[in-house]
Amino acid sequence: MKNNKNQNSSIQFKKNTVIGLVAALVIVLILNILSSFFFFRIDLTKDKRHSLSPSTIEMLKGLEDKVYVRVYLKGKDQPADYQLFAKQVEQMLQDFRSYNQNVYYEFIDPLDGQNTEEVNNILGEFVKKGLEPIPVSREDANGYSTHMVIPGAIISYRNKEYPAKLVVADPSGANWLQYSTEELEYNLVAPIRRLLKTEKPKVAFLDGHGELDFFSTYWAAAQLQRFYNVDRITLDGKINALRNISLVDSTSDELKLGDNKYDVLIIAQPTQPFREYDKYIIDQFIMRGGKVLWLIDNTTASLDSLQNTPEFFATPRSLYINDLLFTYGVRINSNLIQDLSCLPIPQQVSMIGDQPQYKFMAFPYVLDIVNFSDHPIVRNMKEIRSEFASSIDLVGRENDLTKTVLMTTSERTKLTPAPSIVTLRVGLTKPNPQEFAFRNLPVAVLVEGEFTSAFKGILPIEFDTIKQLDYRDKSVYTRQIFVSDGDIIRNPFDRKRNQPYPTGYDIYTRTMYDNADFIFSCINYLCADDDLLQLRAKNFKIGSLNQEKIRKNKTMIATLNIVIPLALIAIMGVILILSRKFKFSKKSN
Repeated sequence: MKNNKNQNSSIQFKKNTVIGLVAALVIVLILNILSSFFFFRIDLTKDKRHSLSPSTIEMLKGLEDKVYVRVYLKGKDQPADYQLFAKQVEQMLQDFRSYNQNVYYEFIDPLDGQNTEEVNNILGEFVKKGLEPIPVSREDANGYSTHMVIPGAIISYRNKEYPAKLVVADPSGANWLQYSTEELEYNLVAPIRRLLKTEKPKVAFLDGHGELDFFSTYWAAAQLQRFYNVDRITLDGKINALRNISLVDSTSDELKLGDNKYDVLIIAQPTQPFREYDKYIIDQFIMRGGKVLWLIDNTTASLDSLQNTPEFFATPRSLYINDLLFTYGVRINSNLIQDLSCLPIPQQVSMIGDQPQYKFMAFPYVLDIVNFSDHPIVRNMKEIRSEFASSIDLVGRENDLTKTVLMTTSERTKLTPAPSIVTLRVGLTKPNPQEFAFRNLPVAVLVEGEFTSAFKGILPIEFDTIKQLDYRDKSVYTRQIFVSDGDIIRNPFDRKRNQPYPTGYDIYTRTMYDNADFIFSCINYLCADDDLLQLRAKNFKIGSLNQEKIRKNKTMIATLNIVIPLALIAIMGVILILSRKFKFSKKSN
């Protein structure tokens, strides 16, 4: 009788197992069918590293035509880290396609089966397209070999194509793989947005007042040209320099008035006074919705002045634009900031024969800016290099303006009013911390809203008589950014080699700072490329182990890694034995 019961129990157990297995297969099949109609993803990571940004999803859903992405990160000799990165690129493109089937992609090895001459021609074509191949050297059984990696893709849309550089070097010199992964979504989306735009926004560098020249702004202009039409203009009192104005009838002096020619005006470190008429042209450009990036040095101090002399006399710079800035809600002071958070410069300390000997010493006038707000413009910034910056005050009580401090000095700051003597000896002496009593002084400020004209109520008679120019004393909603250091946009330039260095690159320490990213983010925001800006501000970091804690607790960590798994197995074994014992003792009863 007992054997029959055990036999029936075994048959019932097998039957339940088969039913459970079939039910599980049916559920999985149903879920797969439903997933083909409904796409969703749950990202449990804290920084949402596996989720596309809302702006990217919106762009993908709005694609009305096919987008082809030809990725060249493929090859039988591809290094392991590049193979890993290629898988991440493929995963992201799969995500793109899940939101819109108009996204097509393929991975291509353009060098497969080509002879040496053909390979050189192909590599030359990629250089012309903006994807400069990366030589990767490695050692194997046959000795050293070099493999050429094409660092990205070509994206095509409606008979237009644009390069997407996906492998990018970390400016800090750290792991390129992590940095490229952080920037991957941006580097794929930005070219697609560029292809979708029918017309690029227009950006102009102002000339005519001693501003930084073409060579000193070459790097920033080159980066901006990827997404904007970049020009250099001189006002010279011409009312149509920033505005589309044409003469319709010469006999009646009838004018045809249009909108602004440019979306953003960059005023980079002017050194000469502005005439009233030029100020009026800039003011009316703003009143019609124009955006301005002001990069102003309000003193004559510069590192160039210390090239041939150990000290110089810094004086206030007479630009005659303080009334404009004050009306727009800020005041850039005629002072110099010294900060204990500073960077080194080479200073001569001795002579050996006729050869000067240099030593790197901290120079408090060269600021290492690390304090940023949470605004998207600076959310992803780490360090910005600044030379001889001044403090910025927020002035006025305009209810129509919103002011946001973007970055500040450290908690240990000293102000030196101009005129004053600037000497290299300040880097050779130990600073007195009590003198550095100021903290978090603004050096970059965003102001947005409806601005009041600086000429309201005081419009000169010669301007007032030009009725047809349609003077406005109140702007539409617009934006301006004020930075108290023009050197932030300057790039070093080797005139002997005719070679520019990146904006923010320190040629002495060979360190790359975030100056170029800051300028680019400012223009993104001023051009209302808010989606692109939010995407650029998105980042994540791959977690790392605390090496100090590992060293201190090495024995305990090793013990826990051995004991805990064994203890868990033992506990599960005891539970299993007790449950079986309880089960069979119950059946016996």
